[in-house]
Amino acid sequence: MLYLAAVVRQSGGGEVEFFDMSGCATEDQIQAQLDRIPPAGLYGIGVLCTNHEYAKRVVARIRQVQPEAQVVLGGPNPSALPAETLAGTGADAVVVGEGEDAFVECAARVSAGTAVRGVFHGTPRHDIDSYPFPARDLADEFSYHRRLQGSPVLSVLSSRGCPHKCAYCNSVVMGGGAAVARYRSPRNVCQEIAALRGTTRCFRFNDDCFSSRPDLPDLLAALSALEIVFRIFARVEDLTPDTCRALRQSGCAHVAIGLESLNPENLRILGRGPQIGHERNVQAARDAGLIVRAYFMVGLPHDSDASIERYFTAAAGLGLDEFTVYPLIPYPGTRIARNPERFGYAITNPDFRDYVQIGVNRSSCFALRHKNFGPDDVARWRLRAEQILLEAGARRSHDSLVAR
Repeated sequence: MLYLAAVVRQSGGGEVEFFDMSGCATEDQIQAQLDRIPPAGLYGIGVLCTNHEYAKRVVARIRQVQPEAQVVLGGPNPSALPAETLAGTGADAVVVGEGEDAFVECAARVSAGTAVRGVFHGTPRHDIDSYPFPARDLADEFSYHRRLQGSPVLSVLSSRGCPHKCAYCNSVVMGGGAAVARYRSPRNVCQEIAALRGTTRCFRFNDDCFSSRPDLPDLLAALSALEIVFRIFARVEDLTPDTCRALRQSGCAHVAIGLESLNPENLRILGRGPQIGHERNVQAARDAGLIVRAYFMVGLPHDSDASIERYFTAAAGLGLDEFTVYPLIPYPGTRIARNPERFGYAITNPDFRDYVQIGVNRSSCFALRHKNFGPDDVARWRLRAEQILLEAGARRSHDSLVAR
């Protein structure tokens, strides 16, 4: 959203305000925020599948107080389900894919007195250095709960999109539907971070896969000079001993990896075959002084009582510091959501508003039934997997002593 604001500003598209509705925990808080929505001629709302229902309420409130205003929705859910999101929310338009330039077009139309209607397709920029830095002055980023080594964290994107196309992952949708991942230059990334060091030296790279960028050594060398601390998301096959040492020397303290499963059959069917046999790189990361968090899924096509016991016992032997285990969820736009039967599934809960990986009191959404097992089996496997990892000394991610 702050990138959108920055690009609209740069284009001369008018005064921009950011209204943050995150963090509401009760109905009274939600209603209080709805009552404070500021007046505007054009509203842009970011929508995930899980906050789709709240987006409808925001649109309805805007219609009450600003009936002439135009409302445009963007984000993963409109990108995955544009027609359904448009029809289901009452918005004027939705943007599919990368939204900055498409939203500028919407702003120009509104300024010219032209109605904004229908589906807009964002065109991803090849040169993402050309985007201005996010308009961070519009938001209180330290009001968020992210911490690294006890200090507040600012989030940075050094790339857009992901070079990997996993069957369960909506990163292609979130990355703007681009066919390839695109990377900011090390110089551009470091300019942004250098401008932020007066407020914090702790950063979280939100890239889908920070470790896969082709110029990673150059970026890490440039980051070393900034004397910052940061955390990343990585692929386990990228974590060679040399890369892990370079990460640590550049200021990286925490690495999160999506192991998902150690069962090779599961990995192949999910599109994660390249990581098979590289799980021992976890030890290379730990030897370099990095804290390692792993994400796992249960309810995968080749899961069974025996395989859960076997492969999570193997995972427990990797020496992981932290973990999260959650069920496979058919997020809109993913291959599993589009063709569940191809993977042996039926979607038993089509209400994507429930698709929360880990919710209140560690609740999860069990939305799939496989031809070989049901949701109750998946819930039981999740508990057993967690037990095995806890007994090996790993911590749940929300109990991390380093990164929250």
